[in-house]
Amino acid sequence: MSFRSFCGSLIRRLPCGDRWCMALAAFSGNIQYAVSMYFNSTGSRILSDDEIADVFSGLDEQSIELARRFMHRQFQAPVDGVLIYPKNFYLSEEKEEYEKIHQEYLKSLRKYGFQKNKVGPESVYYHHGLRFIPESGKNYIKGKLFADVGGWWGDSTLVFQKYMPKKTLIFEPVAQNRKKLLKILSRNHVNPETFELLPFGLSDSKSTSDGMEFCSLDDIADKYTEPFGVLKADIEGAGLRFINGAKAVIMRDRPFLSIAIYHNQDEFVGIYQTLKSWNINYHYEIKFLHPFMSHGECTLIAYPAEWECEK
Repeated sequence: MSFRSFCGSLIRRLPCGDRWCMALAAFSGNIQYAVSMYFNSTGSRILSDDEIADVFSGLDEQSIELARRFMHRQFQAPVDGVLIYPKNFYLSEEKEEYEKIHQEYLKSLRKYGFQKNKVGPESVYYHHGLRFIPESGKNYIKGKLFADVGGWWGDSTLVFQKYMPKKTLIFEPVAQNRKKLLKILSRNHVNPETFELLPFGLSDSKSTSDGMEFCSLDDIADKYTEPFGVLKADIEGAGLRFINGAKAVIMRDRPFLSIAIYHNQDEFVGIYQTLKSWNINYHYEIKFLHPFMSHGECTLIAYPAEWECEK
């Protein structure tokens, strides 16, 4: 084992060794445990600035800059993790964002009863990007189906309640997570009629992997009479397959999309390119939904362009 790997292993064993805790400690301290989240089949972890500008052509300059920043940091943060100096790694604007959200984030964790090293601000503070959409969009999604793809412990489903969905469909193929999720929703007094927990994941086709079942959203959408208003997916690198398996729903219902794009090249490059190729007239932005994380919870949010005209 290399010295760097040994140090990474040691840090993870500490009470604050989890990457979420280390991220939160970074502002007041002078070190952080960082690890690259980006890989592709060749082992490369970097695209050039020009390649990123080409991949994300059509996005606003801030989104392209965030894509570049994400990729640069994946190059700086090795696979097995290192201790870095946050004051040199993060920009002043990110530190200001951290200060701005920190107290409300902790307040939300206490409200819902989450440990801070298990749930991040991407759900309980940023609401997977729903904080950024126009008021017309919030009215548009109200009373529709929300898809929480990668339900984890129910944090997304809890905050989705603020936007008054008809029902949240929670897709979580891991039995242990489903058990914990139900306990947390019950503890927060979420009406069982407002959600449906489905014991499988979403992909582009029916399949089985590691004992877990998968199918596409398009395969099951006809079982529901209501349209979809929100599709959120953070599924460990399978986001592109999910999008391809939800094309009919996206074309038909024009929902808000919040898709993690930081796990691998398929997500980072393929999701925006695929959606753009469908010519669905959407507004696209890249957002970092977690300051002081080397990957920043890099997320593509997208919604119908007509919402912009109705601000």
